[in-house]
Amino acid sequence: MSDNDALVSVIIPNYRHAPYLRERIDSVLAQDYNCFEVIILDDCSPDDSMAVIDTYKDHPRVTHVVRNEKNSGSTFLQWQRGFALARGKYIWIAESDDVAHPSLLSTLAGQLERHPQCSLAYCHSRLIDADGHTLSEQNKYNPATYGQVTVHQSLTFLRYLLLFNYVYNASMAVFRADVLPHVPPDYVSFRYCGDWHFWASIAAAGDVVEVHDMLNSFRQHKAKVTVDSRTDTLRRWQDECLVIGYIRSLCHLSPLKDCCLRGRLRKRLLRSGLTAGEQEVLRRDYPMLCGGTLADTVVYELGKSLFGILRHQQDIGFLKVR
Repeated sequence: MSDNDALVSVIIPNYRHAPYLRERIDSVLAQDYNCFEVIILDDCSPDDSMAVIDTYKDHPRVTHVVRNEKNSGSTFLQWQRGFALARGKYIWIAESDDVAHPSLLSTLAGQLERHPQCSLAYCHSRLIDADGHTLSEQNKYNPATYGQVTVHQSLTFLRYLLLFNYVYNASMAVFRADVLPHVPPDYVSFRYCGDWHFWASIAAAGDVVEVHDMLNSFRQHKAKVTVDSRTDTLRRWQDECLVIGYIRSLCHLSPLKDCCLRGRLRKRLLRSGLTAGEQEVLRRDYPMLCGGTLADTVVYELGKSLFGILRHQQDIGFLKVR
């Protein structure tokens, strides 16, 4: 990248991640990109986070250090606070417990510069444990040769998002700041799936660049909300249904694809571990998604088989099962 690189606002929203915070901030400051600001937000952490953050407050890249007097209870409210302070053309939400390869920012911001029709660029991630050891490489959802770049049309990517949040870690993505006014604020109210809702809104505003390189390390540890969600399966399903319903409204599915979607969700619901009463609540509250019949599941299974034969047709990629 050149000295004329577009400004990127890097938002680091932190809550009680003191053990990982220095490694995270150092990995941001070590980026080989030439033009970025760093906004560090602390949500009233009860640990030593501020002691770590204070050692960076005078760094020339750090434009804001903000500590909440009271815990907000929502990482998405922290995102919004960061957005209000950001001055950049692009935004990177660098979660406070993750680690970045030095070329993440130059690669993703560079792709957005090359593809002005794209609202979002993301890379692949490896999972690491609390000590930084690799657990796995999350390349199985859309495998390709490392270094390859895929530009997904907005509607195609939204159909993929019906199945799975491909941007499963905010640290793996950079997006255009000027699309934020078009993002509905609903994502802030979610307990588990607000990021899925947020990325769908960003993807609805433009095409999406996928970089098939492991430039992000997504840390797994006991304090993560995603771990806590396993004890509240019904609430997570309710959040998922709201998000999938929102994405479905953006996709304009044909009756056949709608049938396949219901069949897939019916199959997932039967395997969910929810009680019969809890499943009935979902069928009652989300009939267009969870009210599928055995016939819908049969159509879905046939569609999956067809997809295996016609894999090159991206527009039926939503039939894949995870």
